[in-house]
Amino acid sequence: MLDMLLKTGWMGIPLFLLFFFAVALFIERWLAFSREATEMESFSAPFEQAVQALRFDEAAQICDMNTGNIAEVYRIAVQHYGQGAATLRNVLSSHIELQIVPRLRARMKFLGAIGKGAPMIGLLGTVYGMMNAFVKIASATGQGADAKNLAGDIGMALGTTFLGLVVAVPVVFGMAYLRGRIDQFEIDLERYSNTVVDLLYSTAPTNEIEAGGVAFEAQPPMDPPPEPLAPSQPVRR
Repeated sequence: MLDMLLKTGWMGIPLFLLFFFAVALFIERWLAFSREATEMESFSAPFEQAVQALRFDEAAQICDMNTGNIAEVYRIAVQHYGQGAATLRNVLSSHIELQIVPRLRARMKFLGAIGKGAPMIGLLGTVYGMMNAFVKIASATGQGADAKNLAGDIGMALGTTFLGLVVAVPVVFGMAYLRGRIDQFEIDLERYSNTVVDLLYSTAPTNEIEAGGVAFEAQPPMDPPPEPLAPSQPVRR
């Protein structure tokens, strides 16, 4: 099989390059998702301790020490704390949708291009090889075209198609796997955003009421008004 692939000639060079590039992209994305889970385990406990102690500057510094997307969500939550729970949920949801998710899907475009382009390059090699074979047949004289030369051109034609499919098929399945990981990670981000909002506002002092992004001190209840006096009875003589 290796010998057949080597006979693809110069048309096989871009296919080999695309294959290694696709493998590198897949490994990079897989390591990135694995690193997210590891970083979450390392910083979640100290972050919760800092928030519960109302040390929000320390909580933000803990997030800055981590480069993951979940740490980014937690940092934004701390920065916008005080705007109200509902507003903070909207801020985090918008940031996830407009900033993080497009960043996660950016490299998927390259894999998609490789998955679609590799078979086309293989088909181009097939057409090129068959054209050379027919040119040799047309220009042959005497006893006809050399079968060995024709076999080389036809082998190149079939080899490039085969190599294009060898590149494209794993890329297609790899993209399906990564898309599943991305969809699950989006769900995890939404869950973590709700978790950090609940954590921030569950640790707020009980004598503060969040309203419109401003903390108001709760006023003590007013004394009930005095009961009206019963009307006096007329004195009988």
